[in-house]
Amino acid sequence: MAESTTENLFREFYGARTFVEKRDIPRKFGFQSKRDGSTVDGFPDFFKDMGSWLIVVEAKSGEPGPKSDHLAAEADVRGYMTTNSAPHVDILGIAVSGQTQESLHVSYFFRKGGTTEIEALDNPRSLVSLDALTKYYQAAAHGDLLPDAELRRFLVQLNERFNTGSRVRDTERSLFFSALMIALDDQLFRNVYMSMSEPEDQRLVEARYLNDQIVDAVNRQLEKKVNAESKEIDWKDRFSFIKNVDIPLDEYKKIISDIDEQVHQPSKRAMKRDILGRAYKIFLSRAGKMDNKNIILTPDHIKTLMVDLARLERDDVVLDTCMGSGGFLMDAMEQLVEKAHGDEERIEHIHEDQLIGMENDAVLFALACSNMFLHGDGRSNLLFRDSLVVRGRTFAVTPTETKLRDYVKGLKPTKCVINPPYENDLAIPFTMSAIEYLEEGGRLVIIMPNNTLSKSNTERSALEILGRARLDFVIDMPQQLFFEQGRGVKTSVFGFTKTSLGHDRDGLVTFVDMTEDGHQVQVNHGRRDTGAWASISQNVKRAIRDNVEDEAARSWRSPIFTESGRLVARGTRPNPWPHTESHDLESAIADWQEARTAREEAQATMDAVLTAAGIGGFDA
Repeated sequence: MAESTTENLFREFYGARTFVEKRDIPRKFGFQSKRDGSTVDGFPDFFKDMGSWLIVVEAKSGEPGPKSDHLAAEADVRGYMTTNSAPHVDILGIAVSGQTQESLHVSYFFRKGGTTEIEALDNPRSLVSLDALTKYYQAAAHGDLLPDAELRRFLVQLNERFNTGSRVRDTERSLFFSALMIALDDQLFRNVYMSMSEPEDQRLVEARYLNDQIVDAVNRQLEKKVNAESKEIDWKDRFSFIKNVDIPLDEYKKIISDIDEQVHQPSKRAMKRDILGRAYKIFLSRAGKMDNKNIILTPDHIKTLMVDLARLERDDVVLDTCMGSGGFLMDAMEQLVEKAHGDEERIEHIHEDQLIGMENDAVLFALACSNMFLHGDGRSNLLFRDSLVVRGRTFAVTPTETKLRDYVKGLKPTKCVINPPYENDLAIPFTMSAIEYLEEGGRLVIIMPNNTLSKSNTERSALEILGRARLDFVIDMPQQLFFEQGRGVKTSVFGFTKTSLGHDRDGLVTFVDMTEDGHQVQVNHGRRDTGAWASISQNVKRAIRDNVEDEAARSWRSPIFTESGRLVARGTRPNPWPHTESHDLESAIADWQEARTAREEAQATMDAVLTAAGIGGFDA
């Protein structure tokens, strides 16, 4: 009876007629009985022929026992994927167990046609729509439809096309690219752009009418949602530079067509990612403009790790107080939508009420809005304004920011994931402001310089933070994490839980040495995964979740207060694991970047002192 409950949950999710059920599965597929040594027909619980590939599903109750637990579902679905009359066809297997939609445990497997090897898939982790399932299948069977290397190569080439003859200023290329992506999502624009002709007046820019159409399309799409607490933003004005873009019309159309074919359309069918953030990094870094310390964009694999560490639940409201191009919120939106199990009303609620983002940089805010629009549109609570309600190093909220604090608190954020600016110890007020916004019991995951809580000049602030929140974990990041942006700062990911009791002076914190993340520097290509990241991230997440010391994760547990009550924010117990070896190239680059960072900070400090004295600074 309990197993039938699981089967009913599966039927309810997909609809009663979406899958063929056991009794009606055609015998030609040759599924065999699960009993050892049997040669008689047997059938999975659910089956679907997708044309060029198959789906088989086995459901169990999830109750303890060798024939009813989730491992039994996994073993049975593997059996059906192996024993059948379709050895040359790709098969996706789904093992499902549990008695409620919220508690369903789902595993996915893939067998490539012509092989006997069955691969366990990391994602998805719940039931998803057939459209989403098709994307996961395509990624498993054919690789990502938009591979990182190909995306990077295309963006680099596109940057050169924008650069030819200084057609688009380097600081505007990321917005220009985002505008083209948005316009391609606008059916009216798609209907007319290829038929656009040159103006009769030869004094006008050849692509005058096309430029106008792009700006109008962007405005149509983005003006639909404006938050009343946001500073005013005029989308036509923000993208007005496009009206001066002077690219020969035929070539212009070819550029748009290439973006549509090689990025826009594949992005609709591939796994979601921060494409606009990646374009921003490539366009500006290659133009030599990534010198603003306020803008350090989180690498994709760390971004996803941080959202995973927030451990999102179905009803969580996620906040990012310095959202940049919106990468954290996009990852969070994807996870929350997955937990909605296809419930359209629930998904609309996620888009409207469960995502909050704040950004004070106009270009990044426009990119974030564009990104969210292109990936499901969770823009209702994106605010174009400074998020800091704590300006000093205490929790005193400035009177002018009380209204903003109350508004955001009224949205009841329960999780916050952020990468704040690093200079001038700004990570401290960003941490305090995030804690101020969060609900009691809310979780903050933040990446910042690893000495933020341990420097002598921030100790008082660190103690104030620990009076309002419990420090759960600290994960040391690789020195070369921000290599592609020319940054050498040493960072850690910190995890806090807001609690009125503060940090227990005897409490243990989980520390993790993740200075090796399985990525290596490749000259002219940035940092690339060597294939080790999947297991490294799994080990780290398990160590954090279970609060354990584990050599595979390089984790250990330590108090952060001595017996006399002195704060040692890096832990009173040192790292017990042997130091990892760095590659010579990475060590040399790390030393150079660290020295460069120290020099820049010293230069900035000297300039500030001289300016205050009325003398003026010197050129670097």
